[in-house]
Amino acid sequence: MREFGRDLRRARTILIKIGTEIVHSPEGLLAMGQIGNIVEQIAILHMRGHNIILVSSGSITIGKMVLRRQYLLSGSMQSHLGGQVEDNMEFYEKACAAAGQSGLQSLYEMLFSQYHLNCFQILASDADFRTDVITRRTAPLLSGEKMAWDNDSLASLFAQEMQVDLMVIITDSRVSSMGQNDKEHSCIRAVDSGAVRAAVVAKAEPGVLLRIVNGERVGALFISPDGKPIGDATTEEEHIDPLYTGIAKRSRGRLSKL
Repeated sequence: MREFGRDLRRARTILIKIGTEIVHSPEGLLAMGQIGNIVEQIAILHMRGHNIILVSSGSITIGKMVLRRQYLLSGSMQSHLGGQVEDNMEFYEKACAAAGQSGLQSLYEMLFSQYHLNCFQILASDADFRTDVITRRTAPLLSGEKMAWDNDSLASLFAQEMQVDLMVIITDSRVSSMGQNDKEHSCIRAVDSGAVRAAVVAKAEPGVLLRIVNGERVGALFISPDGKPIGDATTEEEHIDPLYTGIAKRSRGRLSKL
């Protein structure tokens, strides 16, 4: 188990999932520092020969800013002075996601272009689960804002369909215990399928992706050696390396069979 971390350096195809808590700051704005740091690490991994697939939230955050700005600009001076324009206007999340998709894509295109990498967005359809989309210095960007699955399950599905070598879910200390369990369950599903060799849940820290791929003991590592499933609650603990302690220490509850 301890030696397995070194094998992560040989992972050719890596799926990275960053959620709303990573791209969204507590103030309701984009966390540009964290996004930029992740993009820089992805660029370095590309230079080392790894193929990267990015599953990212963020369109809702961008969409809210777009719709709020449009709402404020559409009001007349009289309506603003008369208090008829709400400062904290709420918008439907689906509308925000639609309004923010182009902005999210433009943001990633701008950031990746600084490292001479192309970035494109694909929709979740069977035809898109093809390995040839990652063979030419590109970083596929998958967005599943409010689809039939939560984004963690969506990342797990993509990882299985693309048969990636490694799935990494980047989380944040603001995530609740329930949200943390969802991420762990998604990792278990991925490796239990036999299509994904390893999965890691780790906190967002500078250089965390590079540290994981370099084999450092960061986060919680999920593996299924010799094809043995780990979805069963009785065997799950055998396949989680206790040395990966990036996640806050807490008692792990018994998981039902997935």
